[in-house]
Amino acid sequence: MKPPASLKSILQVAVCSFIILSTLPTQQAWAKNKSIAQETPTSNSPQRVSRVIIGSESQPQTPIEFQRRAVIPQARFIGPNKAEEKATTNQSSNARATTKTNIITSSTTSIPLNRHEKLLVSKAQRYIDNNWNETTGMIDSVQGYTHATMWDVASGIGALLALEALGVSDTHIIDIRLAKLINTLAELPLYDAKLPNRQYNTVTGKPSGRFSQTPSNGNGWSALDLGRLCIWLTIVAQKKPHLAAEINNIKQRWQLSDSVYNKTLYGTKLTSKKEYYRQEGRLGYLQYAATGYQMMNLDVSRAFNCEQLDTVIVDKTLLKTDRRNLPFLTLDPFLLYTIEIGNEASCWNQLSTLFKLHDMQYQATQRLTAYAEDSLSKSPWFLYNNIYYQGQAWHSVSHSGQAIVESQTFSNKAAFALSVIFQNEYSQNLATQVISNSARHREIPTGLYRDGKTNTAYNINTNSLILVSLWYKARGRKAIWLQ
Repeated sequence: MKPPASLKSILQVAVCSFIILSTLPTQQAWAKNKSIAQETPTSNSPQRVSRVIIGSESQPQTPIEFQRRAVIPQARFIGPNKAEEKATTNQSSNARATTKTNIITSSTTSIPLNRHEKLLVSKAQRYIDNNWNETTGMIDSVQGYTHATMWDVASGIGALLALEALGVSDTHIIDIRLAKLINTLAELPLYDAKLPNRQYNTVTGKPSGRFSQTPSNGNGWSALDLGRLCIWLTIVAQKKPHLAAEINNIKQRWQLSDSVYNKTLYGTKLTSKKEYYRQEGRLGYLQYAATGYQMMNLDVSRAFNCEQLDTVIVDKTLLKTDRRNLPFLTLDPFLLYTIEIGNEASCWNQLSTLFKLHDMQYQATQRLTAYAEDSLSKSPWFLYNNIYYQGQAWHSVSHSGQAIVESQTFSNKAAFALSVIFQNEYSQNLATQVISNSARHREIPTGLYRDGKTNTAYNINTNSLILVSLWYKARGRKAIWLQ
């Protein structure tokens, strides 16, 4: 028997009310869908390549050994208006604590992306299209800044391949862009006629930064940056066999063996006084980059030894740290290694421990964090958000090693990468936060500062890692390098 019309109306109203209330949090997260003003350069001063020092002035000075670099834009970034800059890191108070930190195993079944993930792909694609340079095939490291390191070039390659693999860019277009870039790499003016300089102008393909207008063609090379680039050149040769010959020509022209000494990695830095040639790389960064040299058939076996490691306790958890100076310890190299190469158990790989520490901190504070290296939209323009650094846990420093108080504490790229590698409630909260952080922006922003404001230093590394993470997920969580 059908219910009376009046009763039917009451039931309909009740169902509609339930649906509206159940979807309210999602609607609130996506409500403010306003476009963000683009950052505008306010200075014509040249870009700087970061130099690293020991740390705070109160610490004893020891010999400097070179570490990761970054292009430091000398300009002010313009972000959303203050009314839109509300903190979005606090999650629902009824979220249940969880201690499961299982890495999701790969499968042979492809995984379709949901609509939120597809929107992230669209935003990242917009960054690539807006910052790709037709003359060189290079992509600007930070939006509006025509400079890039070899690390950034590798990120650009990963982003292009991901766009093709995810089915949003035509294969013919990607092949043209990759061919243009590889041709540029083959013709780069090399530092001291040996290896690529630490940074280049993305429009001209010429060295930029200090001493770029001198016969040296710059101020040295970064062994870490070149190692990352070697990984992605190997992946390109594997997935694009018609480009393999050109990539092999690059390998023959570049004197990569000069970046290897005593079976580990060495970089150079030219100053006004002398050229320094010193060991480069610390825990995570060293092993990740050394993998690229292995792919180029160079012996870097000592880079994988764990003789330089100590153990410390952070939040009641044993954590491995590098005992050498400038021991930047972020999520980045461990995430990149897992997504690009594979999850390998070793004496140096501690991604599961780092994820557990982040999860535990969230359970204690109900505040989401993801500590990584990132560009900043304000001075000092770049930071290393260390899980542990020179005796302090959860410690942020600038590219020069100085402490940053009002730092970024949530990296969108690192958080999203964690969310596709691990499976628990916390990891899914990370993905939700990244989606929320990006909702009002045309490209994916970098992250959140400690005060909850958005870091609008739109950059290639953020947009690339999120694209490659989605590619990794779509492949059934199978590392990119694996066939």
